[in-house]
Amino acid sequence: MKAAAIYFLLACSLAGLMATSAAEEQWNLRRDRDSIQVYSKKVEGSAYAAVKTITVMENVNLASLVALIADAEACPTWADKCAESYVHEQINETEAYVYTHNAMPFPVKDRDVIARIRWTQNPENLEVTMESVAMDGILDTVRGRLRLTEATASWKFLPLDNGAIQISNEAHINPGSNLPGWITNILLVDTPFETMKSFIAEVIKPKYRNAAVGFIKESSAD
Repeated sequence: MKAAAIYFLLACSLAGLMATSAAEEQWNLRRDRDSIQVYSKKVEGSAYAAVKTITVMENVNLASLVALIADAEACPTWADKCAESYVHEQINETEAYVYTHNAMPFPVKDRDVIARIRWTQNPENLEVTMESVAMDGILDTVRGRLRLTEATASWKFLPLDNGAIQISNEAHINPGSNLPGWITNILLVDTPFETMKSFIAEVIKPKYRNAAVGFIKESSAD
């Protein structure tokens, strides 16, 4: 299978570019709509907030969720502001280096990132986790794009007792330069919300609905 892509690191984690006061330590609900919740919170030692998005899906398999994120070239079809993504190097079945380019609204400079992706699954509750860490020095920089080198993100898919799956994404980055307040506000809420909404719509398509992923064990309810 293809390696996991990092589009949501850019599409959603760019949404975490909001400074918060030192007193804030908990996740703060920013939007609750269409069964999707978007949160932000202060990160100790950083001027930029983290962002988290949560939803619950029924009638979906773990392998389908993994297969969509792993399909790097599908990035522009569902990840907000993703212009391009591809697997730069496949390390093994569960690890890869993935490149992603995000087109930002004028006059903000486009961002790109090369990240190391790693998938794991908890053998007890079958929760699947994708962890992404930005790397430096893997690829030459691209003219007109600001390379992100301090960025982390994760996806988690947790099977619930009722057969549904809780889907969550968390991300935090250093954007490399200051962003205007108006774009920060858009990215903090709109980008993760729209990305998750499109993710839900995309993963039920035939291409992913019947996908098989070798390292994924499904719950007995499936």
